[in-house]
Amino acid sequence: MQAIHLPTFLPLSQPFTSLHPTTISLPTPQPNDILIRITHISIQQVDLLYARGLHQNNNPKKGHIHPPFTLGLDFAGVVVSTPASRSNTPTSSQTPSSSERFRPGTRVFGSSPSSFAHFISLPASSLQLIPDSLSLADAAALVSGVVSHTAVHHVAGIQAGQTVLVTGVPGNLALIAAQSAQAAGAKVLALARNADRAEAVRGYLPGVEVLGGEGWKDEVKRLTGGKGVDVVIDNVGVVKDGLSLLAFGGTIVLVGFAGRQGVMEAVEMNRVLLKGAKLVGYRFGEGARKDLYDVQQCWEGYLGAIERGDIKAVVDTKSYKGLADVGRAMDDLEHGRLVGKAVVDISDSGSTRAGARL
Repeated sequence: MQAIHLPTFLPLSQPFTSLHPTTISLPTPQPNDILIRITHISIQQVDLLYARGLHQNNNPKKGHIHPPFTLGLDFAGVVVSTPASRSNTPTSSQTPSSSERFRPGTRVFGSSPSSFAHFISLPASSLQLIPDSLSLADAAALVSGVVSHTAVHHVAGIQAGQTVLVTGVPGNLALIAAQSAQAAGAKVLALARNADRAEAVRGYLPGVEVLGGEGWKDEVKRLTGGKGVDVVIDNVGVVKDGLSLLAFGGTIVLVGFAGRQGVMEAVEMNRVLLKGAKLVGYRFGEGARKDLYDVQQCWEGYLGAIERGDIKAVVDTKSYKGLADVGRAMDDLEHGRLVGKAVVDISDSGSTRAGARL
């Protein structure tokens, strides 16, 4: 099958557009795995870091993503086979519910390393059923939104009547955090890098105050009557600004550093004390691996929000077709050319014929 497979990390001197699909072996399902034919993948900031070897999960001693590896996390696709469909005798640990939920032909989505490929083999616990209301493309765009929904509801505990500042629109995590906080009854302010990006996203966030450009901090103060915001969901790494705009006793949830370009802030801790602030470092994946969150409960809450229409996918209007376009999509994300998610359609890759042999 074809995949975006990295024998080594991509040097900083090489653009993401230099990435091209190569042929690797089809995955061999473990006894209890579900085999999926991937039809759509989406790009996120972590993919850029993984490709360069710049993520904490690439740490030689403590990380779990090392070359050679297949790039990718978020995907949507169709079940090809299950343990029950591959054998007349279910394995001892195979539960009937898993076989029933994920029959061949079922549409599924999820996030797992090695998804930039035509097939992936995963345990049922790594998969979710795609709601009937979603297309495969929208499902691929929404996968990582569970991170934002969990940040809003389980980490920050945002309540109706609070004022929330979300940084990083029109990035996907920020868009979904803004929608999640708004659905919780909060007054939402969303921050873009500049006025042009703020204008590009306003139509996707009705009822949200979208800010960008010079004077945005003064605008936050005006909109909060000088009190400041109760919660900051920070996707880009602006903790100092967040502290200056935080109401006393407020919370900053630090989701990522997409705007820091590897240069971290030095935050004076006396400012944290003076504001009575709570700073929460938030890593959904690592928290799940260490059982800090009930992942299935988080997913159930998120899927419920999608089905109620509280959260909608925002897919960039550019067309990406086939694994050969992955590098271009990553380059567009790196250079801030996207509004929402870049979704790559790899459904017409000829992988169906390969799937028939599995």
